[in-house]
Amino acid sequence: MLLLKAAAAFVSSLAASWLVTPKVIEYSRRKGYLGRDVHKPGQPLIPEMGGLSILVGVAVGSVICCLLALNVEPWIVVFTCCTMIAGGIGALDYLVTLTGVTKTALTVIACLPLIVGAVLWPKHIVIGRPELPFIGTMRFTIIYWILLPFAVAAPANAVNMIDTFNGVMPITSSFSVLGLLVASLILGRWEALLMCCILLGALLGYMPYNLYPSKVFTSDVGSLAVGAAIGVIAVVGRLEIVGIVALMPQIMNSFYILSSVKGLLERRQIRERPTVVLGDNVVAANRSERAPLTLANLILSRGPLKEPELVKRYAILSFSSFILSVVTAVLMVVT
Repeated sequence: MLLLKAAAAFVSSLAASWLVTPKVIEYSRRKGYLGRDVHKPGQPLIPEMGGLSILVGVAVGSVICCLLALNVEPWIVVFTCCTMIAGGIGALDYLVTLTGVTKTALTVIACLPLIVGAVLWPKHIVIGRPELPFIGTMRFTIIYWILLPFAVAAPANAVNMIDTFNGVMPITSSFSVLGLLVASLILGRWEALLMCCILLGALLGYMPYNLYPSKVFTSDVGSLAVGAAIGVIAVVGRLEIVGIVALMPQIMNSFYILSSVKGLLERRQIRERPTVVLGDNVVAANRSERAPLTLANLILSRGPLKEPELVKRYAILSFSSFILSVVTAVLMVVT
């Protein structure tokens, strides 16, 4: 029954996001929700708000899980609500342009369903018992609750920050979710497994439309939601350390940006872009001292690359993190 639910959740979320994305593209174009693809010749206008289809995929997959279980389980309520709230904050940011500090502060709110769920259903959502390789289960009674809002806000903003090139967000996030999925299989975290199937299906259904050359941009509505969902999976599945390893490219990228700009700035507030376009879709690192440091800068430090080649480097890094996250899960079993 578990495998049936997992397969049904994956297929339904994938089908929903894949079928809805063309409608979202049409809707965004009609409403004027367009953004310039600054890495293409002529900077063409591309429909945005594509993340709405990911939210639809997550919603459909969650409903299918509930129907097959003939029950609305606590984890599915928490997972869906956190994802939708984060997506709503992303939509608000797109429509009214929030500052970096405001947006980050608001993403903390997305953790509220997780906190409420842990209080109402402590037997189903265990908080403060993370597991580490060689150490085993740890017990945090107070500090974990203090840090809990950041367990959702941090990955939400990290995934948002890496969404700068065609296909990067769904590719890197899919590898991160896949790492959590395999880890949940190894460790027997079945709720986490189902959540991973729902989110992975939604990402894979949306991905073809966002790959180079993108037909639609995800915008904050999708990237914040995906990051928040990954955070919820890690906490509910007690896979915190696996989640950190799986998200290492996103974490590195956000660390570089925050340390170089020395604060929480919205991308629209940054005067110089971290990369420059040399022509013929070739991207190079911006050597200006005022340009923020990003993972792309480091990848391009050896020389300029065409955008698809740059995205492949992101994929290789994310695949490496996927392998390391699986190794981490194995170590949690054998040590």
